[in-house]
Amino acid sequence: MLKADYLIYKKKLFLRPNFTKQDLAEALGTNRTYLGEALSTCRRCKWEEYINSFRLRFFMEEVCLTDTQHIRIDELAERCGFGCANTLNKYMKRKYGITAAVYRKNMAGYLRKDDRNNPAEAP
Repeated sequence: MLKADYLIYKKKLFLRPNFTKQDLAEALGTNRTYLGEALSTCRRCKWEEYINSFRLRFFMEEVCLTDTQHIRIDELAERCGFGCANTLNKYMKRKYGITAAVYRKNMAGYLRKDDRNNPAEAP
């Protein structure tokens, strides 16, 4: 699974909304069945959870590292490889109990507060 993780992350394959388990299996030189079993055994999840975990992490990094306040959530979701904002929100709620918009708002407040505490580092 480390090879799969590396391939997905390094090549940012998760940013493709239609990236499938079959696509990854072919890139790894295996088949969908074996890949599905490996995900179930090693990661204790199914394909959708696995690929969306990369997308979710990317969304959170984007929100933390760049100014995303002017970008609509549905556009951010698409940029991160989610088909739509509903899917992004589903995974945010499942994992963190909040929506993407609430997370972004909280991070914006946190970053502004941090800038006040470190004026030399503020943009």
